[in-house]
Amino acid sequence: MPELPDAVVYRWRLADAALDRPIADATVVDPLILGDGLEPHRLGEVLRGRTLTDTHRHGKHVFVRYGEETGWLALHFGMTGRVQVVPDGTMPEYAYVQVHFEDGGALAFECPRKFARVRLVDTPDAFVEAKGLGPDARRADVDAFLAPFASRRGAIKGRLLDQSVVAGLGNIYADEALYQEGIHPRTTVPELSEDDLRGLYDAIQRVLDAAIAVDADPTALDPDRFMLPHRYGDEHCPKTGVPLDTETVSGRTAYFSPTRQSAMASAQSSSSASV
Repeated sequence: MPELPDAVVYRWRLADAALDRPIADATVVDPLILGDGLEPHRLGEVLRGRTLTDTHRHGKHVFVRYGEETGWLALHFGMTGRVQVVPDGTMPEYAYVQVHFEDGGALAFECPRKFARVRLVDTPDAFVEAKGLGPDARRADVDAFLAPFASRRGAIKGRLLDQSVVAGLGNIYADEALYQEGIHPRTTVPELSEDDLRGLYDAIQRVLDAAIAVDADPTALDPDRFMLPHRYGDEHCPKTGVPLDTETVSGRTAYFSPTRQSAMASAQSSSSASV
């Protein structure tokens, strides 16, 4: 499932290859991909003859501005969505929304499982406010990150996945950040001290930066430092060598190291469990 690092990569892809190219037309192969009541013909009417001029990202959402003073495309990738710029004649199989450029080629928005969404919005800030999204996991300073936790309870894993608390984290990078800090995913927010949460904030930044550096491929992370390559491989903790364990936490499967993230000692300081 695409998370913040994927959205960063997709935004870079758009900025590098899709901006300042006049749009010939837009094709909607399956209107299920369109969100908030957007009609297929409306997308073409709005984009035809314009150019994409800017990009923005908040959490898992990527925004692309059309024109100089007009609105934005809002892209959310669901479970299997992605975006790429393709040359003529190479449209991917599941490109359910296509923006065709006058100079050839197209922007292809793909999603085999059709949970992704394309919307037209006035501004990214207005969209973020309307959707009740929390601070961006990578852009927020530590105080902005900490603020929503003051009134939250429940398991820390669930709170990290709550996009109204912090925007951008999904299952795998939440698990990795908790692993780095030695925090069991079932640990409740009140069990964690402010120092614990500050350590978790730092771990999130390191994990996201590392994932972005490998183009959001979790299997390409350093296997000596990160759990994620082992999650998709031998399923052993890279620090202790014990088999990884799983539990359902807040409705999602959580991977963790039973020795490094002991439930009884899950609120320990980050001093002994940094990357």
